[in-house]
Amino acid sequence: MCCRADHEVRARTRSQQVEFDTVVRLFVEEARRLAKLDHPNIVGVHDVFEDNGTAYMALDYVEGRDLLDVIEAEPTRLGPPEIRKITHRLLDAVIHVHDLDILHRDISPDNVLLDRNNEPILIDFGAARDTARRASRVLSALQVVKDGYSPQEFYLAGSPQSPAGDLYSLGATLHHLLTGAAPANSHMRLAALAEQRPDPYKPLKSRMPGYDDRFLLAIDRALNVFAKDRVQTARQWRDMIDGTATGPVSAPLMGEKEVAARIQRLVADTNAAVKVEMERAERERREREAREAQDREAREQKRIRLKQQAMREAEEAANAITTARMATEQEPEDDKTHDPENHSETLCAHRGNTARPRLLDRIWRGFRRQGETDQVGQMEGYGA
Repeated sequence: MCCRADHEVRARTRSQQVEFDTVVRLFVEEARRLAKLDHPNIVGVHDVFEDNGTAYMALDYVEGRDLLDVIEAEPTRLGPPEIRKITHRLLDAVIHVHDLDILHRDISPDNVLLDRNNEPILIDFGAARDTARRASRVLSALQVVKDGYSPQEFYLAGSPQSPAGDLYSLGATLHHLLTGAAPANSHMRLAALAEQRPDPYKPLKSRMPGYDDRFLLAIDRALNVFAKDRVQTARQWRDMIDGTATGPVSAPLMGEKEVAARIQRLVADTNAAVKVEMERAERERREREAREAQDREAREQKRIRLKQQAMREAEEAANAITTARMATEQEPEDDKTHDPENHSETLCAHRGNTARPRLLDRIWRGFRRQGETDQVGQMEGYGA
């Protein structure tokens, strides 16, 4: 969509310039929203600015390793007490994000940094990228998702998104932290339910020593395939593991009819979203073709104007040369007075002409007159 030339970022074609400008503007708007976040477990946005034809977010530096590196390189570093503390800190951070009507959109182990004190810092919000993707025809084909961590609705263009989507990603991150692996891809789980096969997800309850049922059930509930069956808010999740939540904490079990009805509604919503996207793409295609046609017409008109101007200038130059030549040919020779210093120039000017130059004519006439008058050195046009 864009390229870098002499430190400037530009759209590759003029037809994409408006779209590129829109993406940059929306990125800046989203970045400024993120700059309002002020929480010890969320990376701070130090500055938002535009330069070099594009936009930037400058984030505070966090010294530490991301959670994915810790899981793979130091699997024994975090025990149940540390993981429970990390869970509470992340839930508090997500509560702060959602209270400001912002979605993270990319919670995963590689987007959680741990400092020296095992304090988690949430980084790399995907909301700005998703906002740009939704506004761009070129970028709309790209999916801001991560297999294993993104809920199924994140895969569908135009599908409604809610805080429950972030909670699914947080649940998948904690699942990876507890078991060493991310849960099954949400698309695979949805396909299994649609084919009336068992959900490949295995609940954590009773499988993880050192954790109480409330803690594990909250993660299981956050990882429901369907958004309406998940924990709906991070505050509700925190209350569940603290034992202060009201109502059932176990994930609801659905019968085959309920699953089929849910999938049917999901398919209908998906088809509606796809139809909207197709209509938008077709509308943008027509607008793009109209802009390209206008550009071609403008270029053709400019080419015609330049050609006509060049022809007029050539014609005027030819007329000027003809007029000058005619004036030279009609000029009386006897009324001319020539400077001897310009003899060589005159000779050069007439070199190659079939007619004898006027200067040579006068010299020849002078020699003839010398023979007639016996006056040496007297030539026409030159006094002794």
